[in-house]
Amino acid sequence: MRWNARSIGIAAAVIIVLAASGFIAARSAPALGQSFTVGYVDMAKAIEGHPKKASAEAALKDYAQAQIADAQQRMKTMTPDQQAETRNKVNQDLVKKRQELIAPLEKDIRAAIEKVARSQGIAIVLSRDVVLYGGVDLTDQVVKAISGK
Repeated sequence: MRWNARSIGIAAAVIIVLAASGFIAARSAPALGQSFTVGYVDMAKAIEGHPKKASAEAALKDYAQAQIADAQQRMKTMTPDQQAETRNKVNQDLVKKRQELIAPLEKDIRAAIEKVARSQGIAIVLSRDVVLYGGVDLTDQVVKAISGK
């Protein structure tokens, strides 16, 4: 299976949400025998709803175009093996740059998740990707919180 930038981003987001949910659960764990409420957030939708997503995408697009143009110029004199290595390096650089640009958005989203969860008495918040049934969908409230609406 090839990992593209979107797959890596989604996997990272899931890991971050699971870590955040573990942190929240540890801090607000109910006493033995008490029930608690589980919420979930669609991280892809939350990122799409972030007001700074468009500028992050534009910055990534500009960076990618510059990197690709530079690589294409350098690859004119390279062997096929060197060209493949250069393509791989450019792809890795683009994934790294995407992570750098998305990290502040994810930080904002995690803070909004915690704020919304606390206000609603939600003990655990998971990624929508891992919830098969039940739970409270907090996605729209998180998007509103990050967009200031």
